[in-house]
Amino acid sequence: MTTITSAYPSEFPYYEEIQVRYADLDTLQHVNNVAILEYVEHARTGYYRASGIWDGTIREGFGMVVASIKIDYLVSIQYGDRVRVGIKVAHLGNKSLRFRFQVENCQKEEVFARGEVVMVSYNQADERSQPILYKWREKLAAFENNQELLA
Repeated sequence: MTTITSAYPSEFPYYEEIQVRYADLDTLQHVNNVAILEYVEHARTGYYRASGIWDGTIREGFGMVVASIKIDYLVSIQYGDRVRVGIKVAHLGNKSLRFRFQVENCQKEEVFARGEVVMVSYNQADERSQPILYKWREKLAAFENNQELLA
């Protein structure tokens, strides 16, 4: 089990509301773990846009790759549940960004899943990792209201 603690409702600077689709269900009639991973991915890219490190345009120069994902599944999501994903930067390294997330019920204090995803800043032309751009650090620190991210 991860050491991430429940944070409902206000630890995260960014929330993305998710529409649970019938297609997200599996044979057990709850949302499949793969769909939950897609919810987190959707929230993470929304966070990029909201923080200003990415404008949504696919182009060279915006490079991050997934290095690691850990998800603790706590409560099954059912069709009809109102879901949101909270996300924040937990740590900025030299080349890596660790995001903490929580998948929550929008209507009550219930946590469906939580975890962390580690992203690595990546230079597509050189096909290798690269240091996080300082302008990203500035934007993330401002968005998170956390000057420690500049260090």
